[in-house]
Order: sequence, then C-alpha cells, then structure tokens
Amino acid sequence: MTHTPRPTRFAGESWRTASAMHARVVGAVIMRDLQTRFGTGYLGFLLGLIMPLGHLAIAMIAMTVLGRPAPIGPSTPTFLMTGILPFVLWLYSHRQIMMCLQQNRPLLYFPGVDIFDITLARVITEISSGTLVVSILLFTLSIMGYDIEPFDMYGFSYGLIQAWALGIATGIVFVNIGTLWPVMLILGNLLAPIYWISSGILYIPDALPDKLRDILYYLPLCQIVDGLRVSFFAEYSSEFYNGRIASGALISIILIGITLTSVIRKTT
Repeated sequence: MTHTPRPTRFAGESWRTASAMHARVVGAVIMRDLQTRFGTGYLGFLLGLIMPLGHLAIAMIAMTVLGRPAPIGPSTPTFLMTGILPFVLWLYSHRQIMMCLQQNRPLLYFPGVDIFDITLARVITEISSGTLVVSILLFTLSIMGYDIEPFDMYGFSYGLIQAWALGIATGIVFVNIGTLWPVMLILGNLLAPIYWISSGILYIPDALPDKLRDILYYLPLCQIVDGLRVSFFAEYSSEFYNGRIASGALISIILIGITLTSVIRKTT
C-alpha cells in the first residue's frame, strides 16, 4: 500500500533547519508511540517494562518441569537471565520496529513525515525501553540475592548491544519488505518462537548433538547468547561461540536494512 508522492521536503532550506524539523517530527512520533503503547497512565508503562520477568518465570517453570539443573553458573535464574536478556532485547526491538509503519501509516499523509522518521522514532524508543528492561531485570535478581556481576563487563555489555542491534536490524528489514508484501510481517512474527527454541535460553549449544549444533552455529542470536554467557561466567568456555559469525551476520543484516529503507523511501 502506497501513499501519494509528495514534493521533496524542505526544498531550499538549510541543512540545519531541515535537521531541526526532522528532530521535531521524530520527537512527536516518539511521544505518540509511548502514549499508544503504554496509555496515559503509569500502569501500562510499568507492565510493559516488567514483561521480561514473565519470560524468566516461564523459562524457570520449563526447567523445573524438565527436571534439569542449570548446566553452568551458581543458580538457575542467573543462567536463564543470560539467555533471556538478549532474547528479550532482540524480540522487543524486532517486533516493535517491524510493526511501526503499520501502526503509524496515517502519519505518512502529514507533510514532513516519512518512513525514515517513523522508523528512527521507534528505534530510539526501543533503545530507551530496552535499557530500562535490562536495568529492571538485573535489579530484581540482585535484590533477590543472586550474583549479577559478570566476569567480563565489557563482553557482557557488548553482547547486550549486539542483541539490541540485531533486533533493530531484523525489524528494519521486515518493516520495509512488509510495506510491499504484508505477509512478511506474519513471517517476521514467526521468528519469535523459532528464536525462543533455538537461541539457547534453556541449554548450551556444546551439549547438543553435532548435527544440530552445526545448524545453530549460523544463527546470530544463538551466537550472541553463548557469547554473553562466556562473558558472564568465569568458569564457562565454549567451542561453539564464534564472534565473527555474530558480527558478520549483524553487519550484513544492518546493510540490507539500510538499503531497503533507501529503496522503499524512493518508491512510496
């Protein structure tokens, strides 16, 4: 679905003026996104931020039903946290960015608003909310008495940033393709259960059969999760983790997303 082409924005205006107008548009879209998602009260906002605790509870129940202790680390919640945090950061960023045009399409009919503004506003919103999500989950585990201090803080932080970036990148890819083929939005949502199973939340890849491990080896989120655990647990070393696979896949998806955004802006 396309909208009526508009003349090039900000023709004849200085770069500084155009940038200021872009910033105001992005700020307005951010405020609209926050109000739409969380409502006007604080309850909706808090519920949105504590949802990762629900993922942690589900994972703990699954581990209990399976009767499996944590394969590494001093406690099951700590082990699960290192898998759930990157998954949740990827999931929320991916899903929210993927749906941003569908949820904000009427804004495209306003002068001065285009796909780039709407996508950028959602990216900024997800980075901010993701930071709060990480803080809340780590703080909750801390006050419950669990050790949340990683062995390698730099590597741990880098892993979380990679998870954010992967969610943003895959979200941008699917939101752009979805403008031409809406069925891709459905396929994009199917990535969530696939990644929940395959990203290593409940297990470590080195414990899997070789054939299955070889398949997961090329999934960037599975690499990110395992790398995060290498950084968090001093006693854990992995033959599975390959940082070049994760970084290479991430850079490739980002470049694809940027290219698609440029193409879609010219065709809609």
